[in-house]
This record gives sequence, structure tokens and C-alpha cells, in this order.
Amino acid sequence: MVGGGNVAMDAARTALRLGADKVYIVYRRSMEELPARKEEVEHAQEEGIDFRLLNNPVEILGYRNPDNPRDPKNGCVEAIRCIRMELGEPDEKGRRRPVAIPGSEFILDVDTVIMAIGTSPNPLIKNTTEGLEVNRWGGIIVNEENLTSREGIYAGGDVVTGSATVISAMGAGKIAAQGIDDYLSK
Repeated sequence: MVGGGNVAMDAARTALRLGADKVYIVYRRSMEELPARKEEVEHAQEEGIDFRLLNNPVEILGYRNPDNPRDPKNGCVEAIRCIRMELGEPDEKGRRRPVAIPGSEFILDVDTVIMAIGTSPNPLIKNTTEGLEVNRWGGIIVNEENLTSREGIYAGGDVVTGSATVISAMGAGKIAAQGIDDYLSK
């Protein structure tokens, strides 16, 4: 889980309850700067979420088998490359700005990455996902089942529509879940 807000806490806890072996919260600032409510953070800690603070993902790494382009694992997430951060001077909101520590990159083995950061699309997604079509605002383009231009990759909510209501995002999640179920059932 990339992010430090309430949505990131909720999604991380839900992933754990749904059977994930290990769930990380990767956040570029320290515990004191987490935007999530204190109770949400405490509950996540109690449930066993592993907080990787002062870390920022820079690349999502996928499996590639150049000898077999039809390998079903091709394109699946294997890890994220992160860089360690330190807190510098405060930004315009008064929070200390995270600054990358040169030469501190490391690999975190994961098989799923969920971006739970803000309401505008993170450019990391379009810049690291080959063949993913986006609109001029960086929103991911989807069909009526919330399938993106990449086979097996679905999207919904703010990353598609821009800032909208929670109920709209929930509806998009329901549509995407049905599309994923149909895709996996084939």
C-alpha cells in the first residue's frame, strides 16, 4: 500500500483480512506526518501492518521472460524499487518536505501494489505501466467494465474520473470487481 491516509490504512487492513500474507504501508514521511487519523494508524499497527516510513517507491518491477513472451507471469508485479527519504524544510502546508537520500535505493518484494495517495492520478502509474492509456489529465482510460488498455488490469474511482464522491468510487469498484471475476473465470 503506497500512501499514509485513511484510505491507505483501510485498504491495508482489508487486504490483510482478505488473506494477504504480508501488507506494507510505504510512506515518504515519518509517523508524525501521516495524514491518517491516529486511531486508524493504531488499528493498522495492532492488526500487523508493516510500516515502511521515510521510503518512497520509484519503480514498480514486473516479471519478464524474454525467452517466452507468452509466459503467463509476464507483466505481473514482482517488487517495487524504493528510495529512503529524510525530512527537510517544511513545505507550503507546514509539513517537513521529504528529500531522497542518494544511493539508498532498495527492492521490496511484493506481488501487488495499491496506490492510495491523493485524488489526482499518480504519474508513477502511467510512467511505469507500458501500454496504459491515459487522458490529458493523467486519468486512466477504462471501458464499461473498468478494464484499462492493458489486459487484466482494472481501475476505478478518482484515478479514472478525477476527484469524485466515495459512493462513485464504490460503484466503480463493484463494476471492476465483476469484470475481474469474469476475467479470472475465463
